[in-house]
Amino acid sequence: MYAILDIEATGGKVGEESIIEIAIYKFDGREIVDQFISLVNPNRKIDQYVQKLTNITDKMVLTAPKFQEVAKRIVEITDECTLVGHNVMFDYRMLKQEFERLGYNYDKEWIDTFEYSEKLLPGLPSYSLGKLCESLGIVVTDRHRASGDARATVALFKILLDKDINKVITKKTGLKQPKKVNSKYSKLLEGLPSTIGVFYLYNSRKQLIYISRSNNILLSVTKIFTSKSFRSSKLKRFTKSIKFEETGSGFLAAIKEHNEIVSNQPMYNQPLVEDKVYPFGLYYLESKRGYSRLEIGKSRKTEPVLKFKTKERAKAVLEKIINEYQLCQQVNDGIKEIKSCFKYKVDECKGACIKKEPREIYNKRIEDFISTTKYPSNTFLIIDKGRNGIEKSFYLIEDNIFKGFGYFEYHHQIKTLEKIHNILVPIQETEEIKNMLKYYLYKISNNKKQIILI
Repeated sequence: MYAILDIEATGGKVGEESIIEIAIYKFDGREIVDQFISLVNPNRKIDQYVQKLTNITDKMVLTAPKFQEVAKRIVEITDECTLVGHNVMFDYRMLKQEFERLGYNYDKEWIDTFEYSEKLLPGLPSYSLGKLCESLGIVVTDRHRASGDARATVALFKILLDKDINKVITKKTGLKQPKKVNSKYSKLLEGLPSTIGVFYLYNSRKQLIYISRSNNILLSVTKIFTSKSFRSSKLKRFTKSIKFEETGSGFLAAIKEHNEIVSNQPMYNQPLVEDKVYPFGLYYLESKRGYSRLEIGKSRKTEPVLKFKTKERAKAVLEKIINEYQLCQQVNDGIKEIKSCFKYKVDECKGACIKKEPREIYNKRIEDFISTTKYPSNTFLIIDKGRNGIEKSFYLIEDNIFKGFGYFEYHHQIKTLEKIHNILVPIQETEEIKNMLKYYLYKISNNKKQIILI
C-alpha cells in the first residue's frame, strides 16, 4: 500500500518552515482507496515567493486547522504505507519535522518518483514534475497546489509501475511479505482480486518461481492450492508470497505473461521454444482457377495465416472463420468430389461445393478474412481495455514491429509518437507475440475504433 503525497510549506530557513497544505492519496497499486486534503495553519507568515507560486495566502490559512489537529488523520491514512512523492525527501522531512514538534517519531519507508523516472524513463528533457507530466501526456490541474501535484504523482507512479518489468520498485520498498502460511494456504489468498491479470509466485528467498495469467486471479491461484497435480504440489510447497498485476485485458495479460516468462525464466514455467509453442498452422491455399481454401497443417514451407498450440484449437478457429465468412465446409476440408455439403442443404453454404457460387466471389471472402490478420499500416496503435473505467491500454506497432504496450486515461494526450514512447512499456517482439497480434486483429476486425493509424 502506498501513500502518495505532496506538501506545500511556508518557505524560509531549513528547519524553520511549516506546512501550509497537504494532500495524501492512499493507493493500493491499482486505484485510490482513501484521500486526505487540507490547508494547514502554520502559525507564521508565508513567504511572498511561496504565496505567488501556490496562490495560498496568509488569509486563506488563518482559519485552517493546525498541524496537531490533522496529525492523527495523517498517521491513520499513512499507516502500513510506503510514502511516495516527487522529490519525496522534502515532503518526508516536513512531516518528520512537524511530528517531532509534537514529540512523535514518524518513520516511514519511501519511494522517490524522481529517482525512478530517471531510471525507467531515460532520455526525457527534464524530470521536474511539470515537465515530466508534459512529456507523458498527464494533464495537471492546480499545479503547485498539494492536491494537483499529488494527483499528478499518482498518474506518474502508475506509469512507473507499468514500466517496472523487473519489479525494481517493489524490491526496493521492502513491502511486507505475507506471514508464514498455514496448512490451508489461506493467508496466501488474502487480497487477491477476481479480475484479469498476471500473478507471480515467490519462494522464501523472494525468487520468482512461477508466472501465469488468468481471467480470475483469485480463482486460478485457488485451483493451484487445491489441485493434487505434481506441479501444484511443488508450487504449494515452495510458494511463500504472491504478487499480481491487473491488466483489464486478457490479451494484454497474455502478452505480459509471455514476455515475463521469457525475461525471468521462472523454474516452474516451461521454457518457451518458438517452434514448439505453435506447431499447427492455418494455411491459405490460393487458387486462381478454382476455389481457394484454408487448411490446417504442420511445418510447411509457406508461412501460415495463424498458428496454434493444439490441433483442436486450430479446428475450432477454422470452424469459426467458416461460419463468419460463409465459407464451404467441404471445400475447406479439401474434398474434391462435386457434391453438395450438408450446410448447402440447409442454406448455410452458397454452393462452392457444387461450383454454383462464382469462384471470384467465394475467393474474395477468404481474401477478406486474410486481410484482417494483416497490419493496417506500418505504424499504428491498437486500443484495448484498461484496469478501470477511465483507463485504456494500447499496443504500439511501429515500422511493422511490435514495440510494447502502455496505459492512458481519457484526459491524457498521447497523439504523438514521442508521448507514446514516453509511457510505453517496451517489449521485445517474438514470433509468438506476432501471432497473438494477428489473431487479435482478426478478432477486433469489426471494431475499427480500436485501431488508430499514426
